[in-house]
Amino acid sequence: MAYVLLVFPTLLLVACKTTKYEVTERAENQVPNLLGSGTHTEVRYVLLHDGHKIYASCDMSTVDNLDSNARCGFRPLRTYECVLGNIKETEPLPLSDLKCKDSDGHNVYLYVNKKD
Repeated sequence: MAYVLLVFPTLLLVACKTTKYEVTERAENQVPNLLGSGTHTEVRYVLLHDGHKIYASCDMSTVDNLDSNARCGFRPLRTYECVLGNIKETEPLPLSDLKCKDSDGHNVYLYVNKKD
């Protein structure tokens, strides 16, 4: 009986770990180029995950440098699979806070700005 009492809460914690992120907002902004003149497109998202709002961005100017098949193609009112990005400096690039898959199977690399 004691074994069941110890295992059941552990199963609940594992079951609650979800990789689903719902896009609730999307906005495209022109931002200045840091290393040159002009501007480029940055896509900002608000994602809902485990009851928290995640504010993240995908930079259109660097996404091709990270992964030639990567996109910034999330759409509002849809849910996507995401995992935490590489956290060790010894792991190969691309580095991001969240690595996701869009509806076409392309990688989407997000950089988190804030969590509420």
